[in-house]
Amino acid sequence: MKPRTRTILEDCISNGIEHGLSRAHKHTENPTDLNIESCIELAIWYEIDEKFDFGRDLASEVMEGFKYLRENI
Repeated sequence: MKPRTRTILEDCISNGIEHGLSRAHKHTENPTDLNIESCIELAIWYEIDEKFDFGRDLASEVMEGFKYLRENI
């Protein structure tokens, strides 16, 4: 059995857009475009992270970030 990755991603994106828009309007009737985009992006990534295991953990992410900062600043 093989998962239908595209279908799963389409669901993640669709749900992320819906939840992100809802979240952007949670505390204000007129959120900025930047706030809307940010809420949608975070919601999409949350949906993807719920459905896929990327084999990474928070500590690895932090260390990779520090390495990037050392090399680029």
